[in-house]
Amino acid sequence: MRLSGELALVTGSTSGIGKAVAIEFAAQGAKVVVHGRDAERGAGVVDAIADAGGDATFVAADLAGEGACTQLVTDAVAALGGLTVLVNNAVAAVVDGGDAAVADMSTSAWDATLRVNVTAPMWLSRAAIPHMRAAGHGSIINISSRQGERPSAGLAAYATSKGALNALTRAIAVEEAPHGIRCTTISPGYIINERRDVDMSAERRARLAAMHLTRLGEASDVAHAAVYLASSESEFLTGINLQLDGGGSIGRASALG
Repeated sequence: MRLSGELALVTGSTSGIGKAVAIEFAAQGAKVVVHGRDAERGAGVVDAIADAGGDATFVAADLAGEGACTQLVTDAVAALGGLTVLVNNAVAAVVDGGDAAVADMSTSAWDATLRVNVTAPMWLSRAAIPHMRAAGHGSIINISSRQGERPSAGLAAYATSKGALNALTRAIAVEEAPHGIRCTTISPGYIINERRDVDMSAERRARLAAMHLTRLGEASDVAHAAVYLASSESEFLTGINLQLDGGGSIGRASALG
């Protein structure tokens, strides 16, 4: 029970990485608030945690609004009795046809992406920090992407938002260290998603796997890293960007030649 006594809010946790993090946090003894916009999927995650003997509550919120982000933290604190861990995992939905190169970028797509991927984590962190200060410790974990350091063409808004999120991590780490609050980033490589990749062809799987030195990532890989960063085991660690990408960031995988 590496997270016994911890009180955690995990945004975007009705599927994928967030779901895996919420389930693993509960398995390690944390009380968890599961967040998303789909109440049915949220209830499914809560039921899975309860069936395994864990403690979880679902709270719905649209993170595109400042008031909604503040209220989400308020509701999480009410459900948990406090807050010591915040995982900013939720990402923006595709708008106006999705991301694009800067030369083709719509203002609405740019604004929507940065609002949910950067501004919402700031709003949530701002609301969470007083409760972590009151608890005497805290851990804010931002789920970023290798796109923040190594962007692909045509993903300008997403890559920029993740680069900014990495900078936000460092700012919070510097500001809140005197209060016992740590802030870290996880930048995953390609992570298999239970919904998006259900019909993935063998050819695409092989091509994606070749982008890494080891293998394709799974949501559980991110969850295990998040447990460490949320726990007292990482008390001497803050402000870092953990490149959880199967070695792709330090070596040329076969797909890159």
